[in-house]
Amino acid sequence: MDNNYQQTGISTEDERTITARSRAEVREKLFELYGSNYQITDYNTRMSGGFLGLFQRSECVAKYIVRRSPAEQEETFQQTQSKILEKVQYDSAKFVKQLNKNIESQFEMLNNKIANLSQASEGAKKHPSIAKIEDVLRDNEFTYSYINNITTRLQSLSIAELDDYDNVRKTVMRWIGESIKIFPHEPRKLPHVVVLVGPTGVGKTTTIAKLAGSMVKEAQSKHLPNPKIRMVTIDNTRVGAAEQLRRFGEIMYIDVDRADNADDIKKIYDMYKDSLDALFIDTPGFSPNDYENIGKMRSLLKNDFEMNADVYLTVTASIKAKDLVSIISHYETFEFGSVIITKWDETSAIGNVVSVLSERGKEVSYIADGQKVPSMIEKATVGRFLKNLSDFNIDHKDIDELFPGDN
Repeated sequence: MDNNYQQTGISTEDERTITARSRAEVREKLFELYGSNYQITDYNTRMSGGFLGLFQRSECVAKYIVRRSPAEQEETFQQTQSKILEKVQYDSAKFVKQLNKNIESQFEMLNNKIANLSQASEGAKKHPSIAKIEDVLRDNEFTYSYINNITTRLQSLSIAELDDYDNVRKTVMRWIGESIKIFPHEPRKLPHVVVLVGPTGVGKTTTIAKLAGSMVKEAQSKHLPNPKIRMVTIDNTRVGAAEQLRRFGEIMYIDVDRADNADDIKKIYDMYKDSLDALFIDTPGFSPNDYENIGKMRSLLKNDFEMNADVYLTVTASIKAKDLVSIISHYETFEFGSVIITKWDETSAIGNVVSVLSERGKEVSYIADGQKVPSMIEKATVGRFLKNLSDFNIDHKDIDELFPGDN
C-alpha cells in the first residue's frame, strides 16, 4: 500500500445532507457529530416556514462527507478486497496483485481529491502566519464560517507570501474591507421618507433624531436654508417614547406627530408631502420572535399611498451573530434596504456584525456612536469598520491605499 495513503488516512462515506440556520451553525453541528472528521462539499440557502409569504426565514443546507480514521479505512479496504475476491472463481496470485494495485490507485486518487478540497488536515501543517491571523480574527469575534473562508483563501498564497506576516495581515484586512457592503447615499425624490425598524432597545428613537439633526447640520455647513422636516412616532408600546421624540424635536425646532394607524400616517404624509424635504418615522421595537406584533406593524407601514420609503433595520454593534441572523430573517418582511448600526461605542469587537452582514449580503448605511443628538452619527464607510479591528496595526495609509474611494 502507498505510504502517502497510510499517512493521510482519509476515506469517505456517501455524501450526506444537514440543515441549519447558517453556515456557522452547520459547522458547529458537524463538529459536535464528527469532530474535525468531515468535509463540506456544497452550500445552498433556501427559504422555509412563514405564513402567507410573511416571516419566512432562510436556512442553510449543506452537503458533506465523513472522513474515517486510518484504522477504519484500513478495515474498509480489507472488506472491499474480500468482497471482490468472493466473486471470482479462482485464486490467482497475479490477479490479486493487480487487483490490489487497482484499488490502491483508486484510493490514492480519492485521497488527492479530498486533500485538494481541504488543502490540509486542520492544524496538521498550518502555517504560523495562518494560525496567528486566525487567533486575531477570533479575538475580533468573527464567526467560525467567516474565519474558515479567510483561512481557505490564505492557503492559495505562496510560502514566501505567507512567511511575510505583514503581507498576510494586510491581505486579510483587504478581504475584510471588500466583504463590507456600503449603502450608496443617492439623492431621493422629495419628500424623503425614512422608516427605522428593529428590535427593542437598539436606540431607534435617538437615531431618528440624530438623522434629522444631521440633515440640518449638513445644510448649515453648506450655507443652505434649513430643510423642512417632520418626525412621526408610531411607538405606542413604550412609555414616554412619543415624549422623548417630542423633546428632541423641540431642541432642533422640528415638528413631531403621533400616528396610531395607517390612516394617520397617510393623512400626515398627504398633508405635508408638498412642503417637506424629509419625513422620519419611528417605530416600536419587538422581539424578532413576536410574529403577531411584527405583522401588525408591517400592515401599519404598508405604503399603499406610495411613500417610497427607505426602510432601515437598526441593530446594535455588540449583538451576537446568532441573534443578528434571527433579526435579519424576521425583519426581512419590511424589505429594508440597509442597516444602521447603533451603540458603536459599547463594543470593541465588530467581527460578528461584519461576518453576518457579509454572509447575508446586507449593506450598512449609518453608524451611530453615543447619545448626543444631533451629533454622533455618520455615514458608514469601510474605513470606519477597519479602524475598529484589534491587532491589525491599521493606519490611514493602509486604508487609503486599499480603499482609495472610501470616504
